Amino acid sequence: MDRKKFLKGFGLLTAGIATTTNGFSLISEVVTSTLTQSSCIMCTEQNRFSIVFAVKKIGAMTPSQLDRCLFESGLSEPFDLNAELTKLVEQGLLKQTVSADGLVYKLSELSDTILNGDSVPCTECLAKMDAYFDELKIQFEAEKDYIAQYTESSTGIVPVFLSIRKNERILLKVNLIVPDVATAKVVTRNWMRNAHKTHQSVWSSIGEGLPFPVFMPLQEGKQL
Repeated sequence: MDRKKFLKGFGLLTAGIATTTNGFSLISEVVTSTLTQSSCIMCTEQNRFSIVFAVKKIGAMTPSQLDRCLFESGLSEPFDLNAELTKLVEQGLLKQTVSADGLVYKLSELSDTILNGDSVPCTECLAKMDAYFDELKIQFEAEKDYIAQYTESSTGIVPVFLSIRKNERILLKVNLIVPDVATAKVVTRNWMRNAHKTHQSVWSSIGEGLPFPVFMPLQEGKQL
């Protein structure tokens, strides 16, 4: 993938992410298959390595993002992620800090202890993980432009506010009414993962064959 072209304009970004999502699914299947079929003992005992390696490849992440990295793809068998994160921080192998996204985990100076230790998986598994995290990093970067919020209500309806932004510009805004908070949580979670698909689908419906719009950055002093 040509990363420079990929970053030119939101239209290209959206198209690139859509392609990435398909490739991401295929990579996830290959990673899962490789780890399941591998006879390498270390590939089944790499929980701590997988956490630290994911943070190294993708950057600082929230527990929710790490959960997606490790479990939704089948990369790791279910384990107590929060307990492992706590141990890694206590041992100085990861740093814990607070950002605009909430609690996040970063690499520490001692992270190489795990990355170069005995828990490193076999070469084949490591290569698949490497490609998988590269694609997931692109997806997480795109999600920084997605906003999903809801307001709790006791009236039996819950307003949900969804949008896609590019810097100061709002590219798409959707307001929904759902029947309960449980539904609102599902909608907001899925928006953060699939907003680009919604944007493409809406444009396909109303653009009638027009090319997907490419938005250039706002010039200084210009108003929306």
